[in-house]
Amino acid sequence: MRRRFPKPPAGRRGFCRGALVILLVGSLVLLGCEQGLGSLSPELTQEVARGYVQECLTKAVEEELAENEGPYIQAERDADGRVTAAFADTQALNALKTGIQGRLARALNGRAGAQVPLGSLTGIALLNGRGPGIPVRMAFEGCADLRFDTEFTTAGLNQSLHRVTLTVEARVYSQSRRFSAYVEESTSTVLAETLVVGPVPQVAVGRGG
Repeated sequence: MRRRFPKPPAGRRGFCRGALVILLVGSLVLLGCEQGLGSLSPELTQEVARGYVQECLTKAVEEELAENEGPYIQAERDADGRVTAAFADTQALNALKTGIQGRLARALNGRAGAQVPLGSLTGIALLNGRGPGIPVRMAFEGCADLRFDTEFTTAGLNQSLHRVTLTVEARVYSQSRRFSAYVEESTSTVLAETLVVGPVPQVAVGRGG
């Protein structure tokens, strides 16, 4: 005589299916972490590195400028109040440079994350670009260089514009065999602009107050 076993309740069947899906996803994640990560495209790692550098640059400059507002220019005037010479205040600029370099030294040597489709981590071409995003962490090392440019440009009849610009250049790289990347990025920020009326004054860089 054939014995019949009762069917599990509908809720029980749903639970079993959910557990099976979770088990399958978990297996794919493990597979991706151990094998699939090596198949990430160089374009993806470069894009992650580029976004990482840009974020570090923007944050470091904005935060330091918020704490160190200057002024970054000193001007000399004659008895009639006309500007005869303009100087970049090196003391203020050096303080700004030190602050930004300190922030970038900490920020550029760290980790960046990216969301990679689960299917891309399996190494199976049919699943590439499909599935939920899986976080991937990448470790980077980097450094930065800063420079200041001071210039006068013509700004109309008998007028000139004095400008001090900060340029920051950063480089990051990853020596990981799986996430090999090297990126160079730069950003420029105008620190001060002064409209000068009269003859173009002398320009002196390297004098502090």
